[in-house]
Amino acid sequence: MAKILIADDEQSIRNAVGFYMRKEGHEVVPAADGDEALRIFEEERFDLVILDVMMPGHGGYEVCSAIRDANPHIPVIFLSVKDSAIDKNLGFKLGADDYVTKPFEPSELVFRVNSCLRRGSGAVLHKSGDQATGSDDGSIELGDLCIEVATRSVFVSGVRIDLTAKEFDILLLMARNPNTVFARQQILDAVWGVDYYGSAGIVAVFMRKLRQKIEKDPSRPVHILTEWGVGYRIV
Repeated sequence: MAKILIADDEQSIRNAVGFYMRKEGHEVVPAADGDEALRIFEEERFDLVILDVMMPGHGGYEVCSAIRDANPHIPVIFLSVKDSAIDKNLGFKLGADDYVTKPFEPSELVFRVNSCLRRGSGAVLHKSGDQATGSDDGSIELGDLCIEVATRSVFVSGVRIDLTAKEFDILLLMARNPNTVFARQQILDAVWGVDYYGSAGIVAVFMRKLRQKIEKDPSRPVHILTEWGVGYRIV
């Protein structure tokens, strides 16, 4: 069972989402606007947050930024009537793990919530051949990049880098299989889950975010390389 914060200024949406989350066995805490969501988030611990983008007071983007400052790992899902690529890209840049447009099928949101909560379960793809230095439950070292698996911590040249849950899961998947080329769909299935309904294009957004955080020059990456027309690999 997970504890989920649901922030939306429409009571009907809060009630509907809450109903389906409780059917899944999750505990739900509703918030009617962004200000209330921030206050509740500061007072209680949550496993996942669902945010409406357009709310009175602080909007969903502002709330997400504040949540990311406090906890870079908690999964955040946006709900919004804004369905343009620009709006979705902004949501992901601010640290969202998923973006669901209204109106939506309750079953789709349930799939996406459960996928986020599983974060990384089954996301390890081992093979013989190249292996990173370290162990599965210890640390993985690739050049100046160090991943501490148990604490989900990442360091570049000794400096800790804050990653979101999905960013970490993608990095860990690839780091456990260095020089293995992963197609976008493979990453999507491993990290978001095979029941994820969205486009594999979301993977490119997260790769850009990862490079901005772990590469000295994201335009000339040395860790995460693109194999054009195929996918990505880490070296």
